[in-house]
Amino acid sequence: MFEPGQFLVVARWLVSESNDANPLRHAEAARVRTAYGRAYYALYLLVRTELQRRHHLKPRQLHHGAVYTHLQSPQAGVQVRDLGRELQRMYTLRQKADYELELLPEWETRMQNVDAASDLVAAAASWAARVPHLDFLPVIPLFGPYR
Repeated sequence: MFEPGQFLVVARWLVSESNDANPLRHAEAARVRTAYGRAYYALYLLVRTELQRRHHLKPRQLHHGAVYTHLQSPQAGVQVRDLGRELQRMYTLRQKADYELELLPEWETRMQNVDAASDLVAAAASWAARVPHLDFLPVIPLFGPYR
């Protein structure tokens, strides 16, 4: 089985300025856009895997919108709600990075900012370390009866 945390390794490498061997070091927009996507997918897949493992949810119940929306439910604890908001923020960045070639100036600047991408990768790694310890039980009924 593929380990989603490996996406974080790739994301860290993409935003590493000190890696002179990185052939992409001068392709900031491509690096940043790809790092946003890999960081998001690492965290999303880790959360999805944890929900499947602990609560026996099926993958079809755990599509992107359902995961970040249900995690933000008032029934969830503060950390789980914060995780849901972070997933939604990362999802938005990933969508823009992957699908929007012409962006408004503020988004265009963000898509070329290696430091911002590095911060997002660090946030994803921090959340990834906390996921196994979070209490998802209060939001599990929101994912539907097909457990």
